[in-house]
Amino acid sequence: MKKKVLVGVMGLMALVGMMSMSACSKEHQCKCMMTDVEDDGLLRYFVVDGSIACEDITEMSFEEHVSVEGGTSLRRVEVHKVNCRSYGD
Repeated sequence: MKKKVLVGVMGLMALVGMMSMSACSKEHQCKCMMTDVEDDGLLRYFVVDGSIACEDITEMSFEEHVSVEGGTSLRRVEVHKVNCRSYGD
Protein backbone atom coordinates (compact mmCIF):
# COMPACT_ATOMS: atom_id res chain seq x y z
CA MET A 1 0.00 0.00 0.00
CA LYS A 2 2.81 2.43 0.86
CA LYS A 3 4.47 1.69 -2.49
CA LYS A 4 1.31 2.65 -4.41
CA VAL A 5 0.98 5.93 -2.50
CA LEU A 6 4.65 6.75 -3.07
CA VAL A 7 4.36 6.07 -6.82
CA GLY A 8 1.18 8.17 -6.98
CA VAL A 9 2.80 11.10 -5.17
CA MET A 10 5.92 10.93 -7.36
CA GLY A 11 3.77 10.86 -10.50
CA LEU A 12 1.76 13.84 -9.28
CA MET A 13 4.95 15.79 -8.52
CA ALA A 14 6.32 15.03 -11.99
CA LEU A 15 3.07 16.18 -13.60
CA VAL A 16 3.05 19.45 -11.66
CA GLY A 17 6.71 20.04 -12.55
CA MET A 18 6.07 19.50 -16.27
CA MET A 19 3.05 21.82 -16.23
CA SER A 20 4.95 24.62 -14.49
CA MET A 21 7.87 24.33 -16.93
CA SER A 22 5.58 24.53 -19.95
CA ALA A 23 3.73 27.53 -18.53
CA CYS A 24 6.95 29.51 -18.13
CA SER A 25 8.19 28.83 -21.65
CA LYS A 26 5.15 30.17 -23.53
CA GLU A 27 6.17 32.68 -26.16
CA HIS A 28 3.89 35.11 -27.93
CA GLN A 29 4.22 37.75 -30.61
CA CYS A 30 3.75 41.49 -30.16
CA LYS A 31 2.90 43.79 -33.06
CA CYS A 32 4.30 47.30 -32.62
CA MET A 33 3.71 50.63 -34.36
CA MET A 34 6.00 53.64 -34.00
CA THR A 35 4.27 56.62 -32.44
CA ASP A 36 6.96 59.29 -32.75
CA VAL A 37 7.27 59.24 -36.57
CA GLU A 38 4.86 58.70 -39.46
CA ASP A 39 3.94 55.05 -40.07
CA ASP A 40 5.94 53.60 -42.96
CA GLY A 41 3.73 50.52 -43.40
CA LEU A 42 6.37 48.00 -42.32
CA LEU A 43 5.28 45.23 -39.96
CA ARG A 44 7.28 45.22 -36.74
CA TYR A 45 6.76 42.36 -34.34
CA PHE A 46 8.69 40.88 -31.48
CA VAL A 47 8.69 37.37 -30.07
CA VAL A 48 8.72 37.65 -26.27
CA ASP A 49 8.39 35.17 -23.44
CA GLY A 50 5.34 34.83 -21.27
CA SER A 51 6.60 37.13 -18.52
CA ILE A 52 6.42 40.23 -20.77
CA ALA A 53 3.12 41.81 -21.74
CA CYS A 54 3.00 43.46 -25.16
CA GLU A 55 1.56 46.63 -23.64
CA ASP A 56 4.70 46.99 -21.47
CA ILE A 57 6.96 47.50 -24.52
CA THR A 58 7.30 51.27 -24.95
CA GLU A 59 10.54 51.75 -26.89
CA MET A 60 12.46 49.98 -29.64
CA SER A 61 15.85 50.63 -31.15
CA PHE A 62 18.47 49.08 -33.38
CA GLU A 63 21.98 48.43 -32.13
CA GLU A 64 25.18 48.36 -34.13
CA HIS A 65 28.60 47.01 -33.22
CA VAL A 66 31.30 49.65 -32.87
CA SER A 67 35.00 49.10 -32.35
CA VAL A 68 36.42 50.41 -29.10
CA GLU A 69 39.80 50.02 -27.53
CA GLY A 70 40.05 46.44 -26.35
CA GLY A 71 37.13 44.98 -28.33
CA THR A 72 33.67 45.91 -29.50
CA SER A 73 30.63 47.52 -27.97
CA LEU A 74 27.02 48.21 -28.91
CA ARG A 75 25.58 51.62 -29.74
CA ARG A 76 21.86 52.32 -30.02
CA VAL A 77 20.67 53.93 -33.22
CA GLU A 78 17.15 54.84 -34.34
CA VAL A 79 15.45 54.87 -30.95
CA HIS A 80 11.66 55.13 -31.34
CA LYS A 81 8.63 55.19 -29.06
CA VAL A 82 6.21 52.37 -29.88
CA ASN A 83 2.72 51.21 -29.06
CA CYS A 84 2.46 47.40 -28.95
CA ARG A 85 -0.33 44.85 -28.71
CA SER A 86 -0.62 41.09 -29.11
CA TYR A 87 -0.10 40.05 -32.72
CA GLY A 88 -3.23 37.88 -32.73
CA ASP A 89 -5.54 40.77 -31.78
